[in-house]
Amino acid sequence: MKVFDTKRKKILIVAIFALLLTGCTVPTAEPDNAPIKSESSKEQVNEEDITGVISSLADGDTYNVVISKDRKVRDGVQLTAGEEIAVRLLLVDTPESVGEKAGMPYANEASSYAKGLLIGKTVTLEFDEGDLKDKYDRYLAYVYLDGKRVQDYLLENGYAMVHYVYEPNTRYLSELQAIENTASKQSIGIWSLEGYAVPGEGFNEVGLGPDLKVIGEDIKNKAQETADDFLGETVDSLFDSFDSQ
Repeated sequence: MKVFDTKRKKILIVAIFALLLTGCTVPTAEPDNAPIKSESSKEQVNEEDITGVISSLADGDTYNVVISKDRKVRDGVQLTAGEEIAVRLLLVDTPESVGEKAGMPYANEASSYAKGLLIGKTVTLEFDEGDLKDKYDRYLAYVYLDGKRVQDYLLENGYAMVHYVYEPNTRYLSELQAIENTASKQSIGIWSLEGYAVPGEGFNEVGLGPDLKVIGEDIKNKAQETADDFLGETVDSLFDSFDSQ
């Protein structure tokens, strides 16, 4: 029995010595939660930042941006350095300062605020998963200034409301709605006019105030009466001229 134990010890010592000489190590088991290794695995590639300089504004939520560097976007779209593109902010709307609805309450304030904040500044554009452009050929994007969304700035100061929500361009919808809710509770800017900004619907003419609405209706009615009187007098004159012949 002792001879057998001695031989076994010698064999074990020789085996250990051989392992030390060859540099071999005893394999250890992978933990259950270890990632599966595969030759076909690809490293995650971060999308390059798309930056540009704000050259001008159409109004509070629409800007012209001069692209800083050549960048591939997606869907075969590529932006070229020096190219000027129109950008419309995703998920928010400011009162119109141009076009048919120009002169809405807080429209000029929103436009002036955005102009002071952005003109000549370098911004970063982030696109969502849905359409890249709207029907007016404007790029739809989240615009960042110094790491903060411009949408946030406008909502915080009561110059914009959450609007034009179309899936799947809704990446930051809940965050923007939370900011809007805070501004609304504090009656800041557009939220200071009762019934003007209606969540989920947009800007309501009720916000212009009952006095302005009445004045507008009076002007419209008087204009119609004047036109009717003029037309009636013209027709009567024509008949009179025929009768006199």
